[in-house]
Amino acid sequence: MKKLCAIISGGQSDDLAGIRDADFIIACDRGYAYAKEAGIRPDLLVGDFDSYRGALDKSVPVLDLPVEKDDTDTMAAVRWAVSEGFSEIRLYCALGGRLDHLMGNVQALGFACERGVKASLLGRDARIFLLKNDAVTIPPLPGYSLSVLALTDRVEHVCISGVKYPLQDALVTNTFPVGVSNEWEGTANISCGEGILLVINAKK
Repeated sequence: MKKLCAIISGGQSDDLAGIRDADFIIACDRGYAYAKEAGIRPDLLVGDFDSYRGALDKSVPVLDLPVEKDDTDTMAAVRWAVSEGFSEIRLYCALGGRLDHLMGNVQALGFACERGVKASLLGRDARIFLLKNDAVTIPPLPGYSLSVLALTDRVEHVCISGVKYPLQDALVTNTFPVGVSNEWEGTANISCGEGILLVINAKK
């Protein structure tokens, strides 16, 4: 199975320091400009290129999308990475800007998580991890909040330890935000069963 696919989306420019660890890099539309600024050569370009007007590197393959389509550029990249068998997807430059695009980016990662792919959205001011029948360990991050929210209607068997407000085998739903702004008391250990849980670290 292929390993880590990093996708550079077209939201606000952000920190790409950790992206070189990826086995494969996709740049979506304006994300290609961010890649060039950081001196990163993507392995694939995806988009309708309505927000990037510069020249494309002819040596990089392109998944050219029509302007009128159901998938966003980022969703098309996520769908491609899932179909290629990558076990993990990390999304960059997907924060800030339009709220609808941010929500769409989170839902695109939900598509991957639903299919057994480890998924996260990483930025300078926030990090979002998606869990389904999975767990994550997060050391204390000074200046950041720690929240858990349900992306699906229900998330079962939610357990949180190493925090001020722990949970044990709890049911979390997407109509009651019980997990907002927890506090570290050590290393946080978060796990869940069925359903997709968002674990959010956001700068205060």
